[in-house]
Amino acid sequence: MISQVFILSSKGDHLIYKDFRGEAGSDVVNIFYEKVTALTGDQPPVVMSHKDLHFVHVRQGGLYWVATTTADSSPFTVIEFLNRCVSTEIIITPSHHRTHSVLTG
Repeated sequence: MISQVFILSSKGDHLIYKDFRGEAGSDVVNIFYEKVTALTGDQPPVVMSHKDLHFVHVRQGGLYWVATTTADSSPFTVIEFLNRCVSTEIIITPSHHRTHSVLTG
């Protein structure tokens, strides 16, 4: 089950963050960014772990679309969810992401 969903720019700017289950602190965004930028190569792994937390992400249009899980969720299901979020073509602008009730609560 997905615990958190967030979107980051390629520079680490927090664009959208939603915690659904309260299982991990808000510092997971920074932890993910540190892990993904510390890797060498063009394509980091889609699934990474930190303690009992699993990061699943896709990168599209210079943005990291990330979901976290703490349980043994199917990574393919989470990747499919993230790809569907990307394909809905949510336009992220400063005025839009503040009013998008689904992701920003």
